[in-house]
Amino acid sequence: MLVAFAALWTAGTVRASANVDDRAEIAATVARSSLAGSLLAAQIAARDNDDEAAVAFYQRSLALDPNDAAIRELLFLALTANGRIAEALQIASALPEGGNARDVARLVNAIDAAKRKSWDRVAELLQGRRTGELDRLVEEAIKSWAILATGDAGKAVDTLKALQGPDWISLIRDYQIGLLQMQAGKGREAVASFESATKNEIAAAVLTETFMRAIEAQVRLQHILGDAEGAKKTLERGLNLVPNNPPLRQIEKLIAEGKPLPALVTSPQQGIGEILYNIGTALSRQGGTTFAQSYLQLAKHIHPASDAIAMALAGVYETSKFHDRANAEYQSIAESSAYYRRARLETALNFNEMKRVEEAKAELRALIDSDPDDMTAYLTLGSVMAQHEEYREAAAIYDAAVARLPNPESHNWNLFYRRGIAYERLQQWDKAEQNFRKSLELSPRQADVLNYLGYSWIDMGRNLDEGMDMIKQAVDLKPRSGFIVDSLGWAYYRLGKYDDAVQELERAVELMPSDPVVNDHLGDAYWKVGRKLEATFQWNHALASKPEQDDEAKIKEKLRVGLVEQVKTPALQ
Repeated sequence: MLVAFAALWTAGTVRASANVDDRAEIAATVARSSLAGSLLAAQIAARDNDDEAAVAFYQRSLALDPNDAAIRELLFLALTANGRIAEALQIASALPEGGNARDVARLVNAIDAAKRKSWDRVAELLQGRRTGELDRLVEEAIKSWAILATGDAGKAVDTLKALQGPDWISLIRDYQIGLLQMQAGKGREAVASFESATKNEIAAAVLTETFMRAIEAQVRLQHILGDAEGAKKTLERGLNLVPNNPPLRQIEKLIAEGKPLPALVTSPQQGIGEILYNIGTALSRQGGTTFAQSYLQLAKHIHPASDAIAMALAGVYETSKFHDRANAEYQSIAESSAYYRRARLETALNFNEMKRVEEAKAELRALIDSDPDDMTAYLTLGSVMAQHEEYREAAAIYDAAVARLPNPESHNWNLFYRRGIAYERLQQWDKAEQNFRKSLELSPRQADVLNYLGYSWIDMGRNLDEGMDMIKQAVDLKPRSGFIVDSLGWAYYRLGKYDDAVQELERAVELMPSDPVVNDHLGDAYWKVGRKLEATFQWNHALASKPEQDDEAKIKEKLRVGLVEQVKTPALQ
C-alpha cells in the first residue's frame, strides 16, 4: 500500500513555485481550466502537499474526462489525504480491478468497515496481497483488532505475534499486542508486552511517539492494576527520556491528586486508530509527510476524538507550511486535554508565521495569564517580539519571567541568555553581561552563550583572553556550527591574527557555503593576507547570497575600491 501511495501521489514532474491560499481564486481557476491545465495544476498541488487544491483540480479533470481511470485513482488518493473519506469511498467503488489504487482502496474500505463494526467485512478485505513489511504490519494489526472484536482474544494476539521483522516492527508489534491484551482483560501480560516494546531505547529515536505511547499505556495500566510503585518507576523513566511529555505530566498530576486513570485504548476502533497513528508519526519523523498525512487522516476517521492524532496531523500541516490548517486541528483540542497548552503555543507560532503577529502575542499572553509560571510561554512570547526587533518589550517579558523564579535552576539558562540578547540589542551592556554570566553559572557548557559573550568582549576590546577562551570552548562543544566557527575566525581577525582568521573562516565557509556574512568575512581575511583575487571572489559570492541591505552596500563598495576598515556586525546566533 505504501508503494501504491508513492506511485500515485508523486505523479507529475513540476514543482509549484507557491501555494495558493485564496480558495475563491482556486475555484475560479478550476472552473476555467482545460483538461491538460487542470491535470497539471492538480499534480503540482499534490507535489506541494496542497491536497485541497489537488482535489479540486482532479475533480475538474475527471469531469472533463470521466473515463480516465488514472485520474480517478489520483482523485481517490487526494480525497484520502484530505480526510474526505466518504467521498474517497465513493470513488473507490468505481476504481478498475488491478489498478494501482486497489490496495489503498482495500485499506480505506477496511478501516471504514471497522468504524461501522462490520468485523467480518474487515477480515474479508484484508485477505489480499501485501507489498511490504509496513503494509503487513498495518494489515495484521487491523485484522487482529477485528478478530478481538468478534471475541477471540487468543487468536487476535497470536495473529500479531506471528509477525516478524526488524526492531521498528517489533516495537510497534509488541505495543499493539499489549493494547490487545489490555482490551482482553489480560493486564499482567499487557504490562510485559509494553515493557518488551520499550526495552530498546535506541528505537525511540525513530519511533518516539510510539515509544512514549507505550510508556504511557504501561503507566496507566499499572495504576489501574494497583501497582503504584511500578507505575511510579515507569513514569519516572518516561519523564527522564522526555521531560516535557504532556500526557505523562498530566498523569503525574492526576496520580498526585488521587484521581483515576482510564486505559489508553478502550475499543477496537481506538486500537486501529492507534496503529495508523503509530505509522503516520513514524513516517512524518522520517520526512514522509505526504504518506504520513494519509495514514493520520485514516486514523482520524476511525478515532476522531483522539487529541494525539489531531496534534500529529497539525504537525504534518505545519511541516507543509499550511499553518491555517494546522491551527484548525489545534482548535479541536479541549482545555482539559494534556495537549491543550502545547496546541495553543503552536497556534501562536503559526499566527506569527502567517504574519498575524498581534494574534500570536494575544495567544501567548493568554497562556501566561492562565499559568504565570509557564516559562515556555514567556520564552516564546519574548522570541516573537525579538524576531520583530521589539527588544524592549521582549526584555520586559523576560524580566517578568525571571521574577517568577526565586531559585533559578540549570534548565532556566536559556531565559537569562535570551534576556541578555535583548539587553545587548538595547545597548544596555551591563545588564546583558550580567544575564550572560548568570546563564553560564546555571549551565556552564552552553556553546551559544559562550560564543555570544566571548565574541562581544573581543568586539569591545575587553577581557580578550577570557573571551577567546570562551569562543574556543564553544567551537569544541559545537565544531559543526558555522556561526560559531565564523565567530572564532572573526575574533582572530579583530585581534589582527589574519592567518589564523583565514584558517577558521575557510572552515566556516565549508560549513555554511551560502551564508553571506561568512563569505564576506573570509573575503576580508583574504584581503588582509594579500590574497586579493580570492577576496574579490568571496565578496562576489557574498553578494550573490542576498546579504542584508546595509551589508550589501558595504560589499559593493569593497568590490569597487577594495577593503576599507569598518566596524563589522558580529556573526552571532
